[in-house]
Amino acid sequence: MDQFTQIYCYALSVIGPCALVFSIVSIFRTRNFIRRSSEVSGKVIRLERSKTRDRYGYEYAPVFSFTTAEGKSCTVTSDVSSSPPGFSIGESVRVRYDPVNPENARIHTFFQTWGIAVISGIVGLAFIGVGGGKLLGILH
Repeated sequence: MDQFTQIYCYALSVIGPCALVFSIVSIFRTRNFIRRSSEVSGKVIRLERSKTRDRYGYEYAPVFSFTTAEGKSCTVTSDVSSSPPGFSIGESVRVRYDPVNPENARIHTFFQTWGIAVISGIVGLAFIGVGGGKLLGILH
């Protein structure tokens, strides 16, 4: 194994566990959010467009509005964006929000709620598998 490959494998072996820890923490934080949150109907009112990391395309974050059980109107931009857009303007959605801080809200779909935790977990496991497998000589 050449020096570059060895450094690459060590990097994957360090980054992988970090991504896995991030995933686990995210799972617990999401579970706690779901336990304390309330669910209401909402509507996507626009799509917030931003450049992708590679600067060649765009990703879209849904901006949604809802009314809390107490009657307060809220508008929130999702932390999760996608390309192509995962929602349409005017689409009805289920929203979970923190009654103490209604601006802390999420569209209640699997990807919007659990996506970051699941993706970081998969990436972490893959990095651990590839980096560790190459270092141990299991993968060629």
